[in-house]
Amino acid sequence: MSIDLRFLDSGKAIRDPIWGHIHIPQYMVPLVDAEEFQRLRDISQLGHVLLVYPGARHSRFEHSLGVFHIAGQFLRQLVQADPPLEINIEDARVLLAASLLHDIGHYPFCHVLEEMQMFFSDHEERGRQIILDPSTEVNAALVRAETDPFRVANVIDYRNNSVTIPDSDLRLAHVLSGTLDPDKIDYLLRDARYCGVPFGESVNRDRLLGSITFDPAGQRPAITYKGVSAVEALIFTSYLMYRNVYWHHAVRSANAMFKRGVQDLLHHPASSLGEGDFNRATEADLIHRLELEMDQLGIDQRNSMIGRLKRRKLHKVARVFFPREKEEGLTVRLERLYYQPADRRTLEIELCKTFGAKTGLKLNGDEILIDIPRLGKSPEVNLNVYFGSHIPLDKADPLRFDDPEVSMLKEYLIGNFETQAKVVRIFCVDEPNLRNALKAEVVDHILSA
Repeated sequence: MSIDLRFLDSGKAIRDPIWGHIHIPQYMVPLVDAEEFQRLRDISQLGHVLLVYPGARHSRFEHSLGVFHIAGQFLRQLVQADPPLEINIEDARVLLAASLLHDIGHYPFCHVLEEMQMFFSDHEERGRQIILDPSTEVNAALVRAETDPFRVANVIDYRNNSVTIPDSDLRLAHVLSGTLDPDKIDYLLRDARYCGVPFGESVNRDRLLGSITFDPAGQRPAITYKGVSAVEALIFTSYLMYRNVYWHHAVRSANAMFKRGVQDLLHHPASSLGEGDFNRATEADLIHRLELEMDQLGIDQRNSMIGRLKRRKLHKVARVFFPREKEEGLTVRLERLYYQPADRRTLEIELCKTFGAKTGLKLNGDEILIDIPRLGKSPEVNLNVYFGSHIPLDKADPLRFDDPEVSMLKEYLIGNFETQAKVVRIFCVDEPNLRNALKAEVVDHILSA
């Protein structure tokens, strides 16, 4: 017997520009009002993307509300599927709470700090810490709502190898995270809207959500054949957003500059910065703290990385490495540098010394930066498609989405994503002689360092 989800249509109504009215059930309102969730109003969804797309000022707060709304739509579809997703009201409440709180552990400025390692952890792991901390308002709100904080944390942080995730929680996690999930649907459509790019307009949202069904073998959402073109549009939108927005060269430059600025402060022998300065800070809080640190250390704020970012004085592209052109030795070297940000910083300083001498420029050590996109990030297509008995097939039903008889999009997109979007860049200050020297010789120096 399916559960009664009519409570999703009642409660506090919040007007959203993407989804219309989002209803927050009354028992969940304290979660939205919790201090840790309200902080998300001041954590931007896209960080430094606004330096390229000025409209991208939306926050993790409204995105989280959108993910909650779509999770409710998923639930409606999944409990009515044939066969249905077998869950009880407690499971539903855990999934809905996880969808609302999935970004609660985000650091300021999107995913940039997570890539730095050090004491920075994945936002899912940080979310677990906040949700399980009995001193937080979020934890108290979950307890009052009789929603198990441990289960909510498991659904959000299900990839955590140090925790044993029960099958019942893993099944809910697969609803929230996957090829087709509430998070991806909301951020792609929301980000496209606020950036002012037309990519998300091709996604038939009603057809997409209406085609959701349940795959009992994989214990995760699937789609009916009617949703294939809508999913193709969503996946293609993801590719276009990475190529044109998320990994735009100026955005990557700003991210690289911000990471290096924070790195330099943390590596300073007299640094007083610690984990607590980042964990629960808003973006304004963090910038203020970094500026105070620079004053204490006697660093010129205006010409620091943070100061240059505030004035949009971005480093320029000096050399691009497309994945298919990279020789094996260079590929291995760049991968190692991705996982060792301290080694990357050391190499950047060495490159500044070398090319400063070659060009006669006085370089301080942060004028050359190496930007390596997140490894393993490619369009994910792991989805089953159900045709039903009225659509005769020579193959067993369901088919995989990437079966040639369903869609050739994956084969086309993966190669293009790697070639056109996932590139390594060398950035430097806007000095023509330095850019030309790096373009001609930087590969040899990276390999020999």
